[in-house]
Amino acid sequence: MRKVICSKSDRKRTVQVTFRQFDYRVLIDRSPLVLGSQDDPQVTVTIPQGTLRGASQTTVSGTVYHRFLGIPYAKPPVGNLRFRSPQPPENWNGTRDALEFGSNCRQEGGIGEEDCLFINIFTPQLPNNSADTELLPVMVWFHWGAFVTGNGDITPGHLIDKHVLFVPVNYRVNVFGFLSLQGADVSGNAGLKDQVAALRWVKNNIALFGGDPDSVTIFGGSAGGASVHYHVLSPLSSGLFHRAISESGSALNPWAFTPDTQSYAFRLGSNLGLETDSAQELADFLRTVPGEQLSEAVDTLLTKEETVKLLTYPFLPTLEYPVEGESVFLTDYPHNVATSGKFNKVPYITGICLLEGHQFIGSDEDLANSSFWEAIMDNLEQVVPTDLGLPAGSPGSIEVANKVKEFYFGYEDISLETKSKWIDLQTDLLFAIGTQTTIHIQSKFSNATYNYQFVFGTPYHIAEVYYLIYSEAVEGVNTGPAIMSRLMTDLWSSFAKTGIPSATNVTWLPASGSSYPYLKLDTEHQLLNKVEKDRMDFWAGIYKDYYNGSIDG
Repeated sequence: MRKVICSKSDRKRTVQVTFRQFDYRVLIDRSPLVLGSQDDPQVTVTIPQGTLRGASQTTVSGTVYHRFLGIPYAKPPVGNLRFRSPQPPENWNGTRDALEFGSNCRQEGGIGEEDCLFINIFTPQLPNNSADTELLPVMVWFHWGAFVTGNGDITPGHLIDKHVLFVPVNYRVNVFGFLSLQGADVSGNAGLKDQVAALRWVKNNIALFGGDPDSVTIFGGSAGGASVHYHVLSPLSSGLFHRAISESGSALNPWAFTPDTQSYAFRLGSNLGLETDSAQELADFLRTVPGEQLSEAVDTLLTKEETVKLLTYPFLPTLEYPVEGESVFLTDYPHNVATSGKFNKVPYITGICLLEGHQFIGSDEDLANSSFWEAIMDNLEQVVPTDLGLPAGSPGSIEVANKVKEFYFGYEDISLETKSKWIDLQTDLLFAIGTQTTIHIQSKFSNATYNYQFVFGTPYHIAEVYYLIYSEAVEGVNTGPAIMSRLMTDLWSSFAKTGIPSATNVTWLPASGSSYPYLKLDTEHQLLNKVEKDRMDFWAGIYKDYYNGSIDG
């Protein structure tokens, strides 16, 4: 098995632990290429681009499935196509082997290639000559990685036993996928437009693999979950999917959007040797820089102070500038699009894990150092959400910081002894506030919005994914992990088939705009009302009183 190590760069650690510091290797290394027995007979499918040679296998549960890996769904975005919207794929002569994953996209740490726009297909059936062959629901997966790392090299676990197609996708990340320059031919959000191109490819081709183009569910975790939410919001994705699932990620999370990549782009050019105030000259220059050199320059772009100020990275989904010949994916701030009600109203599941913030509180070495906690106490304003619009040092910002400290910690210091409360705070700041805001807004316009909180086992960031698409690694039949895996795959696959998540002895009601039930995902699941109600009510009050700097700074 080829393992992909998505390591982080060697930036100096700062006091504030941010979204940048989660190591996705712990998940990527758990993805087995092989499910079940090594049958491996070859099978072919002919699509408009040409003929593909795949392979067949059998799962441990006895399901025969076929895999086609590394299929190009767009032209390689290299040379003059760097930073541009994806272009239609090229054809090939003869039979193309689709037996191995394609290259990862160029990303943090010098990993990957720019020729990377590949899609993988796992299908439990191929159509035969019979006119009554029933096409199966399709589940398209967008990977995690904070929009700077990750890949679609992943297999479906027990999902394939549920008679659905599993289709993971590569898309451009970091500067290659999210550079945006006003006044140049770089409109931005190329990585999200890659996903749109993949969905168009699915619509046009998936029936040839036994999938139903009129029954497509998009789902993903972390940045993949935020990507799913972006497709719900974008008119460019309209009609390309029919259901959506965001796991541990929302476009309203603070790490999923930046209002500006322009200033960082010019600094990047300067660091690489170009001094200019022309956006087009900068774009042309950046297209000539070797990919590895460009990736390395981005890895060291931010100052130490900026790594404290920013939650994630400089090149992220953002507002777009009109460019002739380029389609626009995001026309307004995500929150504005959501509250306008002008989004794709499809059945939607979204939720988080109980302890999402655990990975973002610091290393064991940090936590054991009293100076780490003292620095947090000396800089309490770091807990003030930037989207409140309160200038640092302003009375409003200081007041919010003190209210947050009092609510979460009372009269105690933030310290190793109150680590669990620090985890709760990071969970809320990075995930819960955005996800619950999404639920509240979306349920006003749609009666098919479902919410969950995953609490089983060690419910850290995107832990639910392990029991869903890594479920082949779960051992036993009646163990807690096995029960959890069956529950997750039943709920997700039934939703992909009907738009209603269902499983034996499970009642899961949608939010209604005035009632916000959620399913507590555990071996003994429960339907409860309002995720972390007291904490979310606290933040609702903060946003009501302080949003946009309503208290004069």
